[in-house]
Amino acid sequence: MRVHTDVTLTDDSYTGGDIIHTGQLFFHPDISTEIQATSPYSANTTKETRLTDDGSDDDAGAPFGLLTLTALGESVSDGCKATLTVGVSTA
Repeated sequence: MRVHTDVTLTDDSYTGGDIIHTGQLFFHPDISTEIQATSPYSANTTKETRLTDDGSDDDAGAPFGLLTLTALGESVSDGCKATLTVGVSTA
């Protein structure tokens, strides 16, 4: 996830602006395993870094980057809506 300020949006991109934050968003391991088992992700041969092996996660949950997911159907193939509240200080 990147946070940009003072940008001008174009039809398919943006111009200007400063990057003030680059960070990660995390999925709960159970949903990540389920998603990785579905196509096209199941064809991925890159080893996934699990939260327990990633020094960026402090196991604190949603306030620190763990996404809250809401299923859009009966399976992960139907998609999910992810929510996370992020506050950004430009100071």
